[in-house]
Amino acid sequence: MINLFSVFFTAVVISLLFTYPVTWLKIGQPVREDVPAAHQAKAGTPTMGGIGIVSAIIVIGLILINVEFNPQYLALMLLMLAFAGIGLADDMIKTKRRQNQGLTFWQKIFWQTAAAAGFSIVLTLLGTNLSHQGWLSSFGFTNPYFYQILLVFIIVGSANATNLTDGLNGLLAGSAGIAFLTFALIALALKLPEAVTFCLISAGATLAFLYYNFPKAKLFMGDVGSLALGAALAGMAAILHKELLLIIIGGVFVIEALSVILQVVFFKLFGRRIFRMAPLHHHFELLGIKEIIVVIGFWFAALVFGLTGVFL
Repeated sequence: MINLFSVFFTAVVISLLFTYPVTWLKIGQPVREDVPAAHQAKAGTPTMGGIGIVSAIIVIGLILINVEFNPQYLALMLLMLAFAGIGLADDMIKTKRRQNQGLTFWQKIFWQTAAAAGFSIVLTLLGTNLSHQGWLSSFGFTNPYFYQILLVFIIVGSANATNLTDGLNGLLAGSAGIAFLTFALIALALKLPEAVTFCLISAGATLAFLYYNFPKAKLFMGDVGSLALGAALAGMAAILHKELLLIIIGGVFVIEALSVILQVVFFKLFGRRIFRMAPLHHHFELLGIKEIIVVIGFWFAALVFGLTGVFL
């Protein structure tokens, strides 16, 4: 148990140290025009803090996990790095143009799909799909091609859901940290020490970011962090054979993504909006609830979803 705490707190310290130099870059975050007016005061806040999170996870992961005998974790780290690269490119374009428009939607989807496909192919080569039981096995997802398609969908969906969630100070860092801790408990029950290690590293590195981002944002995570964390959560779910359970454990991210989808579909069909603004966290803001209360409420929801996932 002491070793587990050591892994977690080591990740916290390293993440804090790796993230601090990002604040020196002074690369300001452009703020979208279609967000609550209070957010305009955040314009110019340094961004791309996710560089520190991702770097800490990968460096510590390569030190503590024997990837030679556990290549799926090397694949997971490469997946995370690939999505971080896509996010970094998006962030850089936004800051260069000084507007909240980076890569196009289809550019993001193309590169995300390519990265997710590479990871899914590695897992099928390692036979991950063949050891599935339950629902996925019953519906034919032991077939490598079906499994690869499913996994690409889950990874790309998860990455974009976490990206949408990253809209309030501390919202994503807290929720993702809780999700990683949940997977750590599941991995512990399954007696998979490498998975426990990776999840604790990811949880520590992610929760450490709250020092820079909550309650007042001194640094934003940026797409470099939000996309990478979503991809890592989905990849870990695949390694643990808990792909469908990700829907519960990542319930906050699912709800955030669904709120955007419902808002767009309902407006196109009926010309009216369901929420005052999507994603859902902005809806609560416009109801007059303080940002910090909304964030803590979402953290509590993430904790409930996580505990539900543990006991299912």
